[in-house]
Amino acid sequence: MDSVNEKTFENGQVCLLVDNGSLHPDAILALRRVAEKLSERTGMETEAVGLLHSSKVGAGELEGVPGQTLESCLRRYSARGKTDFVVLPFFLGPSRGITDWLPRKLGELRNDFPELRVSSAPCLSVDGGEEILAEIVTQSVDRIIKSEGLDPPLVVFVDHGTPEPGVNAVREGVGVQVSDLLCGKISRLLTCSMERRPESEYDFNEPMLENLLLDESMVPDGDVVVALFFLSPGRHAGKNGDVEKTCERVKGIRPELRVHITQPFGEHPRLLDLLEQRLQDVLDSC
Repeated sequence: MDSVNEKTFENGQVCLLVDNGSLHPDAILALRRVAEKLSERTGMETEAVGLLHSSKVGAGELEGVPGQTLESCLRRYSARGKTDFVVLPFFLGPSRGITDWLPRKLGELRNDFPELRVSSAPCLSVDGGEEILAEIVTQSVDRIIKSEGLDPPLVVFVDHGTPEPGVNAVREGVGVQVSDLLCGKISRLLTCSMERRPESEYDFNEPMLENLLLDESMVPDGDVVVALFFLSPGRHAGKNGDVEKTCERVKGIRPELRVHITQPFGEHPRLLDLLEQRLQDVLDSC
């Protein structure tokens, strides 16, 4: 976009593509690929950073470049006199990391760098983003249905699990849209989580994936598509993640259950379109 380039060259802003952070190299490398593609599209210098954790992963596991957190990145740039940034959240919903932790951390950093200017975009699901997320998930499920010749499978739509009801509401809303978009191609769509806090106020995360797949009254024998609501590979999603391991355990108990798993979708072109638009909106408002 020419307008992005013009503002970048004029203001010298740096885009920080921010996720929650991870100790898994695959997640950090995936975020870097998205940041690189976004930079190629916009001409804007773009860094991939985690809110937490990522700086603990060394260069040896990350193609020679160590991981970085938002704080370490901002301190490095600010020490060099660059103080104008755009934060682009790589978050599906309004996580507390973005709504609570980030503003507090930026307030702390401004004590050391009073000239620090940070503009933030919203999470991916707002302002029409939920529809785009539903389209991406639908494509992933439909691809498996067609490639495997499934007729019609049950879909289990799974996310990480969250202490924030607003994040859970995003999954539920996207799930309803995916079910509508796949009408006639699937038998049913059920939602679930990978983990939860034990207190009763977090019951909205139920059921857990493993318990749901073991429940024959909810998930009968036959084909099941486990649709991931995950942007990046890591502890839960991707190769050898907890979702894959859970499904293998269940198949050992229920051999007549045929499980097909989609992949994380953070590098999908439609998601890059959405990120680019988020960036443009922030720059237009500056």
